[in-house]
Amino acid sequence: MGDVFSQSRALWKRLCDRWPRNVTGPQLSEGERTRIRLRRPRLGLAKGVGADFSYEIIRKEDWTGRRLVADKFRDGRVFICGDAAHLWVPMAGYGMNAGIADATNLAWLLAAHLAGWAPASILNAHEAERLPITEQVSVFAMNHALSLSRQRSDVPLNIDADDEAGEEARKSLGQQAYDLNVRQYCCGGLNFGYFYHSSPIIAYDEGSPPIYGMANFTPSTVPGCRVPHIWLDDGRSLYDALGPNYTLLRLDPSVDAASLMAEAARAGVPVDLSTLSPRKLRRSMIALSSWRERTSMLRGAAMRRQRIPANSSI
Repeated sequence: MGDVFSQSRALWKRLCDRWPRNVTGPQLSEGERTRIRLRRPRLGLAKGVGADFSYEIIRKEDWTGRRLVADKFRDGRVFICGDAAHLWVPMAGYGMNAGIADATNLAWLLAAHLAGWAPASILNAHEAERLPITEQVSVFAMNHALSLSRQRSDVPLNIDADDEAGEEARKSLGQQAYDLNVRQYCCGGLNFGYFYHSSPIIAYDEGSPPIYGMANFTPSTVPGCRVPHIWLDDGRSLYDALGPNYTLLRLDPSVDAASLMAEAARAGVPVDLSTLSPRKLRRSMIALSSWRERTSMLRGAAMRRQRIPANSSI
């Protein structure tokens, strides 16, 4: 047993003696190499070792970050999602989240067709919806990665100076890092603001989706946008009131939706009826919604009403 512990300690020591070091950015010029050499003593102090600390480069590997998006997400009976469809630099899990969104999108389309209530043509929506969004996400992620790389490479030489200029340098660099990282991890626009603008299964009207950025977005009921979140009178989110498939929202229980529900049942479309009394909902906000980032696909698909008659609450 003692030999095992001794071997384990020796292995652990070898691993601890090897430190990985990532250097991001383009190929360095001689001037940039000189700058890095000048900064090494400061970097050593920051790591808790002295300026005379010596080290050996055991191995070096070059990796080139790229932004790659497939020109199509379907070829006959073959569909692609995730890393098979798009690759870019590792950035805040954007690639993984885009892949999950791809798979979710394809899964419900396949389920609809295999369950018999949607024709095979519904599968055309996968590429039409996901490819443009993936292209947008890839640009966001790559541009942000480049911004972070530039910011990390532009550390002032006086960053640790104990004077007013050093204090200002630290304050400026810290603010830059904060601004970049907040946008990276609090990317509400990237998560909730995107929309499907050319789907073959969404019935568009004259409305235009609001523009969005990495961090900011405007909730909208324009067909193709994610149904807006609102709080209901019972304290639930609107999303909690939506069924596992499609949901017809009725804001007035006196409105008869029986014929519409019967037609959906006849066609085999899975749809639930939910009668709501939202606290802060404008009457013209939502007509028909689905939890799948679209307003609906019930015969006539997504629709939004500019004006709702006084005698109607749908």
